[in-house]
Amino acid sequence: NEMECCILNKYHKKSKKTDQIIESALLKLMDSSDLNKFTMNELADMANINRVTIYRHFNDKWAIIEQIEARLFTALKKPHQKMLDQLALKSDNGIEYLTNFLQVFKDNLVTIRILISSHGDLSFSTKLMDHLLEMEGLSHSLMHLQANNDLQELFSYYSISALIGIIRFWTIHPNYSAKEMATFFFKMRNGELTKLS
Repeated sequence: NEMECCILNKYHKKSKKTDQIIESALLKLMDSSDLNKFTMNELADMANINRVTIYRHFNDKWAIIEQIEARLFTALKKPHQKMLDQLALKSDNGIEYLTNFLQVFKDNLVTIRILISSHGDLSFSTKLMDHLLEMEGLSHSLMHLQANNDLQELFSYYSISALIGIIRFWTIHPNYSAKEMATFFFKMRNGELTKLS
């Protein structure tokens, strides 16, 4: 039983490593070529693995992209929950928690740049918007917004559109830290940015 467990662990590690190789090769191809233009054979060549192996792991290119995007969205859950917790406690550490949330984007800027490019997944920006709007909606009751539902929704669209704009800018200027981006977002959202410095 222990030996079975050990073999299974080895298999899962190898399978995960193969997934990473395939995903990395797909992103490399997407960085220079339209997703619809390259074939699974080209992907296999780029990954330096057999095409059959790719099909053992993924049904098609879209399944690979879905896994990459799902992992990004999953990575946002824990820091987002911490932001919700601090909101519930009325903590003053908002920038710190937003920084931790934005660090997920910082750690994935190259992937995000490729996904939002004209070569990438054209629906990614919409998926990101929807995902972030859903997350933003969870904070409304904790923020005690003095506004009707339409205005709360409008506030969400405004905030998330700004955040996505910041992320797009960040993919072009990756030298900024998560803390700098969080500070800028907070100042903009709170109307504190009277002069840019």
